[in-house]
Amino acid sequence: MAKKIKLIMYGLSVVNGQNKRVLLNHMQNGDKFVDVVESYILNKLNNYSTDSKKEILFQFDAVSSEVVCNDLGQEKCRIVYGRVKTGEYGVESDLVDIETYQVSKRSASQADMMPFGFCIVVPAGKVERAVIVLQTTGVFGMKISLQSELRKCMAEFCPDYKLLMNPIAPKEYLDKYLEHGILKKIRMIKYEIPEDEAEKIGVNYGVRDTKEERIIHKPTGFLERKKQALKECIAGQRSHTDIVEITDFKYDDLKLEFSLEGVNKTFDLGNMDSIVISEDITKKVQMENGNPLYTSLKPQMKNAALPCLRDMGLLDE
Repeated sequence: MAKKIKLIMYGLSVVNGQNKRVLLNHMQNGDKFVDVVESYILNKLNNYSTDSKKEILFQFDAVSSEVVCNDLGQEKCRIVYGRVKTGEYGVESDLVDIETYQVSKRSASQADMMPFGFCIVVPAGKVERAVIVLQTTGVFGMKISLQSELRKCMAEFCPDYKLLMNPIAPKEYLDKYLEHGILKKIRMIKYEIPEDEAEKIGVNYGVRDTKEERIIHKPTGFLERKKQALKECIAGQRSHTDIVEITDFKYDDLKLEFSLEGVNKTFDLGNMDSIVISEDITKKVQMENGNPLYTSLKPQMKNAALPCLRDMGLLDE
């Protein structure tokens, strides 16, 4: 069974020494963020860099850019595409051929390098935010490594600049699950168990990692009855602790587990900033030796980023 290929989207911004966001299309000396990143990658192309603390080997493998225009020829956004190869080292292991069962050794100084694509889309005009799309293969990804390299890029361009990548969850993304998703579970979590209850259960009182959880499986009818309350919570007009009321159980976190188009997603309504947008594109890309072809990956990353920017109010239709 082929590993799933997913795209994960984050918000991207750059702050200066005063912790204020920088205009991405008019940075120091009027340079554009996309051009700065592309130039940096071109200078590093096919060179290896090593993170000895995390024992990770990293390499930029490809880079290109694109200007997207509307029907009138006006610039809508700029995109820089890239592909990296990265892998961990530091552990010796056996490599077994599944057809012959012959064993060879991978030494601790060898890294198993995997390719991953990404793109950064910056809308035209005076904008302080953009979207970065990262490809993952199964459980493997390269967010930490790429983020580290992009921060080096900004520091090299201007020592006061710092790149930030944060989760984004446009309202329309959450609404899609409320309208079309299947609610599998409601999870209510309480992080502090009262002393008398802890004594009855037989656990130590006040232990930080101890928590109590109630789970409602297959909560049929919940979305129909609570949809308005959930939308108010998403809009910041209602506390997540007011959505489900249980007399003898005051919870701290409320998590909803959905299924939509074969993808399971958990929303922590008490921590909306932690929600990461992801899209399964396994059936939309061409594969070669277990990895997506870069040429088929690029349009999928672009198609994922543009609606995300529109939902964030950064791009017109």
